[in-house]
Amino acid sequence: MATPYLSAFATADGWQGYGNGKMPADKLCRVAPGQKLRCDAAAAYGELAAAYQADFHKELCITDSYRPYRAQVDLLRRKPTLAAFPGTSNHGWGLAVDLCDGINDFGTPQYRWMSVHAAAYGWVHPGWAREGGSRQEPWHWEFAGDSLR
Repeated sequence: MATPYLSAFATADGWQGYGNGKMPADKLCRVAPGQKLRCDAAAAYGELAAAYQADFHKELCITDSYRPYRAQVDLLRRKPTLAAFPGTSNHGWGLAVDLCDGINDFGTPQYRWMSVHAAAYGWVHPGWAREGGSRQEPWHWEFAGDSLR
């Protein structure tokens, strides 16, 4: 489910010539064990994670990040009401994360913290994912870049 503000980062024509879910490993940076993002998003995630750890005294919990095309196909097969159509997921651009440990539930201190602080680090909770939105995914956050800082 693409959002308009991400168009500067990833378009239907791709990002630096790479398609959604087809980014090479050397264009991605590690944010946690088994989790990678595009390097600009990863740097901003690192700053966000450091601020979160300073306030909560624990690591920012992440369950999903960059999603290769094959994984998008598999997720749609397993969770058809939850997954984006393969090739359209912001996870496939390396610009989206799914978070846990309280952030994944509306109204928790962790979710409220993200709602207040994420934009300072270039991260947004898209309207469709917010409480009352069309898909309500408290865990899903997207990198919108330095325009928010």
